[in-house]
Amino acid sequence: MQDWKGTISTLVVAAVATLLIWTWAADRTREVRSLTGTLLLRSAEPTKQFVDPAQPQPITVNFKGNPASLARLQLALEQGLVVTVPAGEAGLRSMPLDALLDSSEEVRATDASVISVRPLRLEVRTGAMVPVRMTVVPRSSLVSLLDDARIEPPEVQALVPETVAEAASRESAEALIDARNLPEGSTQQTEAPLRAPDALKLQPGQVVFTPDRVKVQFTVAGRSRSATLPTVRVEIAGAPEDLEGFDVGFPEKGDVLRDVVLTAPGGALEGVEDGSIRVVAIVHLSQEDLARRVPQKPVSAWVLPPGVSVESVSGKAPGSVSVPLKIAPRLAPEDSKPPAEGAAPAPAPAGG
Repeated sequence: MQDWKGTISTLVVAAVATLLIWTWAADRTREVRSLTGTLLLRSAEPTKQFVDPAQPQPITVNFKGNPASLARLQLALEQGLVVTVPAGEAGLRSMPLDALLDSSEEVRATDASVISVRPLRLEVRTGAMVPVRMTVVPRSSLVSLLDDARIEPPEVQALVPETVAEAASRESAEALIDARNLPEGSTQQTEAPLRAPDALKLQPGQVVFTPDRVKVQFTVAGRSRSATLPTVRVEIAGAPEDLEGFDVGFPEKGDVLRDVVLTAPGGALEGVEDGSIRVVAIVHLSQEDLARRVPQKPVSAWVLPPGVSVESVSGKAPGSVSVPLKIAPRLAPEDSKPPAEGAAPAPAPAGG
């Protein structure tokens, strides 16, 4: 009996020792690495609440994990790591980013843990999603279509943030048609997914269509041409009285967008290609943007020739492109002058 108890005791000690050794070995393979990229905020209840900002948010995270986990998370950050914002009362909330990251399915699927994150918090606005009716129009970037397209159903319901509901009711949902390999003059029928027009500046997660696909019968009228501009200059716009109190600039090389693909029918691109017409991306800053010193802002508008549209920017949809910014209060002239030579030093604070 005593031998049996001794054997059990020995086995337990051996098992515990083995577990400790494995735990120690596993921890030895984990390393701390600084990863950079962007976060994509998504609502936990996308049909009830919207989340803003919906644009990718720059972030730097120190993760601890094994090399495979860290490589997976770096790829996710490069593509936009999705984090879910829990439902809550509508309004502005300051949310700790380490907690959002810890709850991310992408992070939880690895052995990595968050050591530190910059920025520490993010201002997030939530609000109600409301239904609007939107007519549907066909869109195809690489071909032009005749005006005889038939769409079924011709109108759909869209759940959109309450802040853009009035504007959305005046816009049309776009049925995206892939007609790249279709001959000119041919009549086709297809099922097409829907998207919100760029004028609403909504991200895919901020609009829900019912139904989300429509049937479209259309005729290919002709092919559009495309041109790629290596760089496009970014310019800042805003009310002069708002801008005069701030210095607005860009991080290094942030004042241009790269690989901007334009499309247009016929010869509408000739002026762009020969350099006689300049294409410009405009970023509009409001008084609130300046006061908050926003680190980035989506492109608000484009200066383009008639008939020309932006197809993509560095492979991304133009509506998802944000420009990094540097905003600082402008110093008054007297604050920026050095003290006059021979001037008496300022008195020391009381009690010093």
